[in-house]
Amino acid sequence: MLGKSVGAPFLILARSLVLASVTVALSCAHNVPQDKLTGGDGKVKGAKPLNLENGEAKASGIVTYPGGDRVDWKMIEVPEKKKGTLDIKLTWTPPRPGLQLAFDVFDEWNQPLVTSKKMSKKKSRGRNRTAAVEVKGKGLGVGEGKYFIRVYAVDRGDAGKYKLTVDFKEILTGPGFDPLKLEIPEPPKLAAVPEAEIPCDEEKFDKANPACRNVCPAVGAPPGWPACKGKCPLEPDKENPACWNTMECPRPPDRRIKRCAGKFPKCPDINNPDPENPNCDNAKADPVKGRVLGTSVQGQEVIIQIGAGATQGVKKDWRGQVLRGDSDAPMVGGEVTIVRVDKNLTVGKVRLTTDQVSANPYVKLSPP
Repeated sequence: MLGKSVGAPFLILARSLVLASVTVALSCAHNVPQDKLTGGDGKVKGAKPLNLENGEAKASGIVTYPGGDRVDWKMIEVPEKKKGTLDIKLTWTPPRPGLQLAFDVFDEWNQPLVTSKKMSKKKSRGRNRTAAVEVKGKGLGVGEGKYFIRVYAVDRGDAGKYKLTVDFKEILTGPGFDPLKLEIPEPPKLAAVPEAEIPCDEEKFDKANPACRNVCPAVGAPPGWPACKGKCPLEPDKENPACWNTMECPRPPDRRIKRCAGKFPKCPDINNPDPENPNCDNAKADPVKGRVLGTSVQGQEVIIQIGAGATQGVKKDWRGQVLRGDSDAPMVGGEVTIVRVDKNLTVGKVRLTTDQVSANPYVKLSPP
């Protein structure tokens, strides 16, 4: 992207087109890879040479991160058997205030030597960077050889038209050596600038957005979303424990919901209790009232036959009580011990006389 050897009319037209593409790219192409549209000088092997004339070399060009041409490489060669310092200055014109460019310098073995420093304290006004490199040949006594300058846009939205000036100030030189005998590694590639974080929008909740990781939306939270633990959403869910104390009782009622208390039906089958119905917890069968159908004396006890049995739900572990007359009041001393339970008949024994039983012919049979 150097302009020294290009005709002035062509250069003005090219720069205008490139700056236009930079402005468009800055507004809508923030995800363009940094080297998508780079030219040959985007890599060190394609570095454009700078020619020293009276100890000075100049170059110009354009770099743009959003335009996919983030890096320009330049190469300057110190004459044989010379050493000294390279004073490098970068100035630029951005398409809008605040955009930043920078440069760094490598020797011909791709070892980093220096990175540019800003001359202004405020980014919005800083359009100059400088650096000085002392050319000593890495301790080998000579400074001749090639030096590579990488000009680049600093951040993801940065771009600008730049001018690069290099001044070589010679000092005494020493013996040289042939660098072609060394294996040269590639210089480190500039790391891509991370994309800006997208804020979490609760109205359009996106669980894939890292910014939503600690947000519990009013609606649309995925099942088991960690940020919603302990919170009941606007649309209550009976499977969410945080909703059990506040939500309305659903239909059918759920024993976990606080407002469902007292809204369950009577346990329909005590022998097969419904685990979802709290009225079936420790539920007992209703007592059964049966009439004495017959008596017989056995020692000091009277054996009585009661007209109710297994069909009515009576079991052998039940207990009985002779009632007084036709009432439901228990008769004193009328406790009945159940001996046997048949289909429609229960046999028991009681410590009453047959006359007492005849005068009080009803027995109440109750579960334990």
